[in-house]
Amino acid sequence: MPPILPDDLQLLPKVDLHRHLEGCLRLPTIIDLAARANAELPGWTPEDLAPHAQVLEPLSSLEEALGRFGIAQRSFRDYEAVRRITLEAVEDLDADNVRLAELRYSPDFLCSPAGLDWDGAFEAILQGVDDARGLDVAVGLIAIASRDLGGSSARRTVEWAVRHAGDLVGFDIAGPELGYPPALYSNLVRPIHEAGLGLTTHYGESGPAEYPLAAMEALRTSRLGHGVSVAHDANVEAIAIERGVALEMCPTSNVRTRAVPRVEEHPARRLLRQGAKVTINTDNPGLFGIRLTHELELARDRIGFDYEDLRRATGNALEASFLPEQVKDGVRARHFGWVGSQP
Repeated sequence: MPPILPDDLQLLPKVDLHRHLEGCLRLPTIIDLAARANAELPGWTPEDLAPHAQVLEPLSSLEEALGRFGIAQRSFRDYEAVRRITLEAVEDLDADNVRLAELRYSPDFLCSPAGLDWDGAFEAILQGVDDARGLDVAVGLIAIASRDLGGSSARRTVEWAVRHAGDLVGFDIAGPELGYPPALYSNLVRPIHEAGLGLTTHYGESGPAEYPLAAMEALRTSRLGHGVSVAHDANVEAIAIERGVALEMCPTSNVRTRAVPRVEEHPARRLLRQGAKVTINTDNPGLFGIRLTHELELARDRIGFDYEDLRRATGNALEASFLPEQVKDGVRARHFGWVGSQP
């Protein structure tokens, strides 16, 4: 008999590969930082602020959901705010029993509103992670090139990431998907591969199946952020399975940005049982008002995951993580006996 899954999935150690730092902010922190800066907010209690700073119901599109980042973006007003937000993000991981996580952020998006120096902000992020070293959470950092900020921003981000490759584990291309086919970035990512950074790309969230296919072919991405439209084309699905490309699926996000119409129609279980390297993640826990435990509950209660599905998805995430193998081996030994060996 398979092991019995605990009713309280909080008890399971977890892995989150797809979590945006800019989407991790606590509402009280946004309010406190705004008050300290004498800034304007559309609400001064969590209840009043939530409709403006969170996405709690499905919106019309991914682009509309991305627009809700504006209030959180303005919270990164100085390096101390960046450090605090990072520390709190790791504290929230620990509180949810997430034992390995990768936090990703866009240097340009995070730094531009307050004119922060990219290196200074990164030092603050590293300090925030270091301040959380007493917590048993292995954290890797991923730099994002934001598609909608233009080609020069993307090139600058690549150059910056290569310089800081020793403190990063990976690189991502994110933002609005439609109109930004992977072929635009085929030359851009070459230095990323040469620097030994892992590559994950946001494709297959709002775009057609041709986009994740091109990301696998032209960009040689080893992971797809969301990757929902992989399920829309049998050939693309077969290629993703054959190549072992990990799919960073985020059930709540995928419903609220209209990548899938209803959580019950999410393709994660079918893809996983077909052999795809499906993983379950939060995307933006602060923006969506969720935890990874909540996402695993959705997978179990509404998508139809059983214990073996949750075991395999978590094992997929451990395997696909860009963190060094030595770090992953230690985390496995301490926390993931319930996952066992992947087939």
